[in-house]
Amino acid sequence: MKKLAIICLTILFIACSNSSTVKKEDIHLLNGYWEITQVFFADGSSKEYKASPIIDFFEINNQKGFRTKVQPKIGGTFTTNKDVDKVTITQKQSTFTITYSNNLTEREEELLSLTKNSFTVKDTEQITYVYKRYQPIQIEQ
Repeated sequence: MKKLAIICLTILFIACSNSSTVKKEDIHLLNGYWEITQVFFADGSSKEYKASPIIDFFEINNQKGFRTKVQPKIGGTFTTNKDVDKVTITQKQSTFTITYSNNLTEREEELLSLTKNSFTVKDTEQITYVYKRYQPIQIEQ
């Protein structure tokens, strides 16, 4: 019963995501820090992330830019491993494709939805990644 509920929710989520049209003028919303909240696998299973030690940072201008992985530190700074993917965003009819490339590999994801606080992509293996805008943890003194 639990598996059936997860499969139904996954189908509903993907259907709703596909109905959300990404607009070219919204691509700039990708700029900034993002963390993965959930992954939906092709077999219908999913994994939820309560907190992630690694954050993605995007800088996009005129549909080109880069993405790098950073690790948040106390005090609001970040550590990076200096691995950077070049990012190119292309429009094919009504969909946008994000191409990541570095010295070793190239891969693509379809941008399913994009808002100020979240975005969703699906890769060529039909794995869907849900991101939310990163909010640093505030420690009161």
